[in-house]
Amino acid sequence: MAKIKSTLDIQLDLTRPVEDLTEVISAVIASQPARRKEIIIGLDIAVANALAEIQAQEEKDEITDNDSSGKVS
Repeated sequence: MAKIKSTLDIQLDLTRPVEDLTEVISAVIASQPARRKEIIIGLDIAVANALAEIQAQEEKDEITDNDSSGKVS
């Protein structure tokens, strides 16, 4: 029985992650035009969640830094 896969083999240059990830996203969207909006919304959610985690960690680090510096809030 035949096995048919729709795959994309990717090699990313980690010295230019934004450019390479953008190319990958463009390739995926181009291969799935009917699901373009769904894909972009999913990416938007994933990016927003990642940014929220980064912001929460930065705020936590800022509070820790302020507490350890002897300053009174």
